[in-house]
Amino acid sequence: MNRKTEQSRRMYNQMASGYDASREGQYTRFHIQELWKLIDLKEGDAVLDVACGNGTLLGELSRKAAIQACGIDVSENMIHAAKLRYPDLHFETGACIPLPWREESFDVITVCCAFHHFEDPWGFVKECGRVLKRHGAVYIADPNFGAVTRFFANNLLFRFSKTGDVRVYSKKELERFFNHAGLRTVWSAAKGEGLFLKAEKQDLPAEERVGRGLSAFGRRNET
Repeated sequence: MNRKTEQSRRMYNQMASGYDASREGQYTRFHIQELWKLIDLKEGDAVLDVACGNGTLLGELSRKAAIQACGIDVSENMIHAAKLRYPDLHFETGACIPLPWREESFDVITVCCAFHHFEDPWGFVKECGRVLKRHGAVYIADPNFGAVTRFFANNLLFRFSKTGDVRVYSKKELERFFNHAGLRTVWSAAKGEGLFLKAEKQDLPAEERVGRGLSAFGRRNET
C-alpha cells in the first residue's frame, strides 16, 4: 500500500466510529445528498461505491431503487461500520486499484469525496472503463476549490499533510481523465462546495465470457 493510501486508511480507521458527526462527515453529507439526486438508477442495477466509507451513499441509493449494492474501502473500520449499518448490502475492504471484479460487472460506479485521495487516478479511471458495462456510468463528487486554494492545497498543504489527500482537480482536469480513457463526459458542474461529474462508457462490449461459477458481481476467480 502506497504512502498516501496508507495515510487515508489510518485516518479513516481512527474516525470511523464518529464519522457522521465529524466535520468531514458533515462536509461529505452535502456531496452524498447531491449525488443521490443526480444518479440515474434502474431496478436491478449493479452499483459499486468506491471508497464507500460507512456505507451512507449506498444505503441511500438502495432506498431509491432495488439495486445490487457493493462497496469497497481501504479502511477496515469503515467497512465494519458499513456492515453493521447495512447488513443486506455487500461491503469489503480493498483499494481502488485493481478493482477485484471482472469486466463489465457494474451499471453504475460512484466515488464521493475520495477521488482526490487516489494516488493513481489514471489507473482508477481505466479500471472504471474495465468493470463498467457498456453504457454504464461513473459518478464523481469531489471538493470544489477555487484556483488559488487549489494551487495552495496541491503544492503546499497536501505535500506535508498526513490525511491522505493527493490532489484536487478543476472541472476541466476531471473531465480530461475520463475523456482520455474512453468514457464520454455526459455532464459536469460545480455546485457550492462540490464538483460533480457523470461519464459514460461508450466503447464496444468485451468478448463474452462464460459466467458459470462466478460469484455475485462477476468477481474474479482467485488464482
